Amino acid sequence: MKTLQTLALMGLTALSAPAWAGDFVDTRLSFVFADDNVLAGAGETTPNSPNARFGAGNQNTQFYDNFNTKFSGFESLSNIVLYKRMPAFFEGLTTEAALTLLVLERPSGGVDILDNSSYVRLNYQPPGWGEKEGLSLTGFPVSADRFRLGYAYRISWGGSPIFTNRAAAAGVPGAKLQLTRDRWYAYLGGKTALVLNDLVLEQETLYGVMGGAGWDILETLRVEAGGGFFQKGIVPGLANQGIEANVNAAGVSGQIVYHVGVPVGTSIDFRLYKNDPEIYQRFFAPEQYPGGLSYSVSLEGSYLTQTLQDPDTFGATKPQGATALALQGRAKFNLWRFNVLALYRSLSFIQFDVPGFPPFQDFPTGTELKPEMFVAVGADYHLPNLHLTPGFILGVQQPASFRSPQPLIGGSNPPLGISGTRTVVVRDANQLSILPSTCGSGVCEAEPILSAKATFRWDLSESVAAVGEVYYTYDTNRTTFEDDVTGIAQPNFEKPHALGFNTLLQARF
Repeated sequence: MKTLQTLALMGLTALSAPAWAGDFVDTRLSFVFADDNVLAGAGETTPNSPNARFGAGNQNTQFYDNFNTKFSGFESLSNIVLYKRMPAFFEGLTTEAALTLLVLERPSGGVDILDNSSYVRLNYQPPGWGEKEGLSLTGFPVSADRFRLGYAYRISWGGSPIFTNRAAAAGVPGAKLQLTRDRWYAYLGGKTALVLNDLVLEQETLYGVMGGAGWDILETLRVEAGGGFFQKGIVPGLANQGIEANVNAAGVSGQIVYHVGVPVGTSIDFRLYKNDPEIYQRFFAPEQYPGGLSYSVSLEGSYLTQTLQDPDTFGATKPQGATALALQGRAKFNLWRFNVLALYRSLSFIQFDVPGFPPFQDFPTGTELKPEMFVAVGADYHLPNLHLTPGFILGVQQPASFRSPQPLIGGSNPPLGISGTRTVVVRDANQLSILPSTCGSGVCEAEPILSAKATFRWDLSESVAAVGEVYYTYDTNRTTFEDDVTGIAQPNFEKPHALGFNTLLQARF
């Protein structure tokens, strides 16, 4: 009888607990029907626009989308999180650990399973300190990619790719020691990576050191800063000539945030996952509209530098600087939301993790470089009775570009088979559009890109929503390669107009 009473009590306790999706957290299931350009068919554009289909990716996004995440928003993914938190045998010390695996489904049907910054953490809370204060040591046994410098994800740095893709694929573990008090925090950490040394033809250990701090000067004003130093190995091109030249990278980032009525936010791709039944986490709760005015304004900047091969001097290296600035403004007034976003990225910042263009090389003296700059504004209005939120976004972008004073040996500008120097538009790291040699009576230049998007979100429940987007882009920098009269492929302009749509039925929990 006593056993039955115990089982009944356990059952009632389970019924009163919040619902969980097992050990799966941050789950996003996206059923998508989209076309990135209804004005073009298969084979008519570069990259290809294969007509309307189920599924979508980065090609269906605009330059102002996904500023604070590495994902396109169209993925189906989940994190398997096995989490344990327990008090230690010593007073004030708590131990916790999480095995976090990212399960990412590709539209083609394949599945990728990756470590998503699994960690082991020790947290010491001295007597009299607050609940959120303490000294913590976090170890990342496989990947410390979520431990980054910078604050907006688009211009963050110091993740696994900082050691180049030759290390990121193998995993970049690390550790972080952080002291957190009521109104300030400070941290120090490091990472290591194994990268092939092209001189000795064996892997060597590369090191990175990171540190930073933040201070809430007022309840509404926060100032943060951080910096780091990273080894990137030797220059492969010089190593093939028997010359040892090391690539080292360093930089600083800072941010100032003024916020009223809202906390200082951070990208979900910076946070460490937990699955603690005592701390119920809602990753994708429907937007709340408490009424009144709340807003935040943040200004972030970074300056980085790294040593790369000097293309003007045989066997030499030189430093290459890189800069980025971002301004973000968000406001909520009753049922309205307003957003302003502005970005500046130098071409060297875009290519920083590659590193350089071509890889491990600086630009030749006399290269004409232009940075990426854009500004976007948006607003939406919530209709509570319908659970519907329509909105719009307008943006203009000046894409990054470069033009060398003369053709480079090795075919970087222009590629082999193309005569003369060309303007090369760089949309993101290694995403290039080569413009024709002449436009009218002069050299072709990168032109501004205009974009407009209408959006709606219809919340069907707390976890399922229907999302729709219709967007128009005017981009005169679109090019594709076609054979000329001599049979040599040359870049030619495509039609500048693009009209696309995305429709999603998305479950998030």
